[in-house]
Amino acid sequence: MKAALINLTFVTLSVAVLVTTFTYFNAEKMGLGATGNAATVAVSQEKIEQVLEAAGEYVSFDEIIASVLSKIEAATSSISTLVEETPEETTELPPSQNLGEAIVNIVCVQETSKFRKRISGTGFFINSSGVIITNAHVAQFLLLKGVKGQGTMECSATTGMNGAETYDIELLYLSPTWLIENASLITETAPKGNGENDFALLYVTDAETTNFPHLPPATNPLPKSMKDETVILVGYPRPDQKTAVRTTATTTVRGIFTFEDGGYSDIISLHASPLGYNGASGGPVIDRLGRSLGVITTKSSGSTVLNAITMSHIDRSIKAESGYDLISILQGDLAAKASAFNEVISPILSEILAENLD
Repeated sequence: MKAALINLTFVTLSVAVLVTTFTYFNAEKMGLGATGNAATVAVSQEKIEQVLEAAGEYVSFDEIIASVLSKIEAATSSISTLVEETPEETTELPPSQNLGEAIVNIVCVQETSKFRKRISGTGFFINSSGVIITNAHVAQFLLLKGVKGQGTMECSATTGMNGAETYDIELLYLSPTWLIENASLITETAPKGNGENDFALLYVTDAETTNFPHLPPATNPLPKSMKDETVILVGYPRPDQKTAVRTTATTTVRGIFTFEDGGYSDIISLHASPLGYNGASGGPVIDRLGRSLGVITTKSSGSTVLNAITMSHIDRSIKAESGYDLISILQGDLAAKASAFNEVISPILSEILAENLD
């Protein structure tokens, strides 16, 4: 039986993103090196459409994947050398006793000739080198920088309230899977979702320190026996929908749940807390050892009950998308990785968002 037919425009762009992501992060494993990345950029910018012209208006999913991989392989077949990068050795310091120092308020301000829009969310440092983890639905607005017709977009991360340190940030990684499935929600004032793959990594570009207070991620699967255990939540909720105030609270775990039948610990469901308002998205769930167990993603409608995706879910998802686990992504030359992500993958993700803003 022939594979189901899928609309060419959406699937071509979607597969291009996922194949590009995996190819970029595995360039050295595949023997592609820097030239391989350049070839991947060229293929991505063309959105792979030229490869599929002969297929007509509709093609099968398998045909698209085969065509994309074939094009990339052909573009890099002449490469004969591979320069291996040795990851930098990193020594993580214990998390700060002041949890607030590791938590940031992420603010993006979009300004056009017609409106000025302010987006606020939470994030937190997960290593001493300035990597922030947050939600994809918060970080996606960084993709609108430079997009035609979207005016200016300025994003920053602040570690506190008045007079606190403010940092310039850029994307290090944003889940392509999440964006492909949720790009159409960007214009909604109260988008709904289950939190699956809703994560992104940001990188501080203007810091004078490489010793950020941070909450090390606990990527091992969480046991269901965590039910009723006490955890700490920190974030920048906006109870009045105007002012974001850093808030720290304790609550207990309602249960550990999964997105699928694999038995994975994907979701931490939490009892009600003072953080259960818009703006707390991207905040950490912290255990008594100062480790981050998860990232707040959703809240139950009409209540202050929050849900978070676990670090083990993020670790498994990022490995499926890129070939590397979360800890590996955090090592090595982070500035180069961030720059490469924004040159290779961000333009494709930006185009997907732009199509949903027209």
